[in-house]
Amino acid sequence: MANEANAAQQARKQADIATEWAIRSARAWNDLVFTTADMAFDVALKNWDYSRSLRASAEQAVEEAVRTQQRLTKEMLQVWQGYANSVQSYVSNQVSVATEAVQKQAEA
Repeated sequence: MANEANAAQQARKQADIATEWAIRSARAWNDLVFTTADMAFDVALKNWDYSRSLRASAEQAVEEAVRTQQRLTKEMLQVWQGYANSVQSYVSNQVSVATEAVQKQAEA
């Protein structure tokens, strides 16, 4: 009988040890899952912030490029207008000179 009681006590002791290790293992896995989930959400939020910042930078760069293009286009149109006016003045002058020459020949 003492052997049976001793065996039962030893079996309970081993069961308690196994239960304790199972509980510790479950806690470790829970901690790992919670830590992993927390890290995953942290990475997702950091990526969100990064992509939002990158998008804002890209939008700013596009806006600056469009404004620069607008300014250059205005300047080039002003230059072209000045050139066209110069050509028009030159042509008008030449036409006037030619007209005067033709009139002088006709009078002579």
